[in-house]
Amino acid sequence: MKKQTENFELPNITQQPIEHIDGTPDNLYPLRILRTYRENCNCMWSESSSDGEVKYPLLKLMNDYQIKRAEILDRAITILEKYM
Repeated sequence: MKKQTENFELPNITQQPIEHIDGTPDNLYPLRILRTYRENCNCMWSESSSDGEVKYPLLKLMNDYQIKRAEILDRAITILEKYM
């Protein structure tokens, strides 16, 4: 899914991000927030290349950061689940 901005076209992403979090004020609210952000870490930038490999350095870096964010969120979720 490409998104057109005023001056340029953004590259594709591999899945739609989640834009809504159940905001019910209960003890599980923090976990729902973290799990949603974690799920959004699965959204990777992609290029319109025939082999599907990301070659553009900035896109590769942004995808690497998604993976690192996912690892941090996984640890935080594990800790919260242990004490909830």
